[in-house]
Amino acid sequence: MPQTGTLYIIASPIGNPEDMTLRALKLLSETIDIVYCEDTRQTGRLLSHHGISRPLRSLHAHSDDAKIMRLIGEIRSGKNIGYMTDSGTPGMSDPGSKIVAIARREGVHVVPVPGVSALTAIVSVSGFPDKSILFGGFLSKKPGRRKNELSRMRGHEGIIVIYESPHRIKKALADIAEIFPDREIFIGREMTKKFEEFIALRGETIPSMLEGIKEMGEFAIAIFNKELKFDSNGEEK
Repeated sequence: MPQTGTLYIIASPIGNPEDMTLRALKLLSETIDIVYCEDTRQTGRLLSHHGISRPLRSLHAHSDDAKIMRLIGEIRSGKNIGYMTDSGTPGMSDPGSKIVAIARREGVHVVPVPGVSALTAIVSVSGFPDKSILFGGFLSKKPGRRKNELSRMRGHEGIIVIYESPHRIKKALADIAEIFPDREIFIGREMTKKFEEFIALRGETIPSMLEGIKEMGEFAIAIFNKELKFDSNGEEK
């Protein structure tokens, strides 16, 4: 029997193609036989940018278990498989967790190839001094449910990170202003790309600047849901 292969969960850039790690490029060039991905066109462009050619197969959030089992079968036949999403780390608000869960259930060796994530990117430049992070991912498209989600997050003391699309960013920000009027907000738009933009403000000031928000690109929003307290020397307690 051929030796069983490995499933590699590979992080991809959130915008700038140069953010692929050296390890990921080496694995894709030398070890991985087939790349399963969320969108073959997107992943194909990324691999082409780095001079890599590999068979690409689509596997996304709406793929059924049978397609995942075909992937498992290929690994059992000795193939090394890479899984990539359109951007960022699989399983972090992107497809991937179901694939990994089934692979582990079937006894497949799963290896993470870490790299970029919009979650860590926005936290790293927010300047919010806390270790407790609640990741909310994308909020509901329904206004009532979206507000309920934000209200529940209000119970978390620390940093809250959510993602939003350009089509709903203004509605989401308006809801954030209502639920978190007294909190510091940090918005990242098109992170790592040519027109990268960051905006720091308080929740109560959001309504006055909504018209100036560019409804283009992907957004990551960090909320510092905590009161800063300082001692007599001006140091944070």
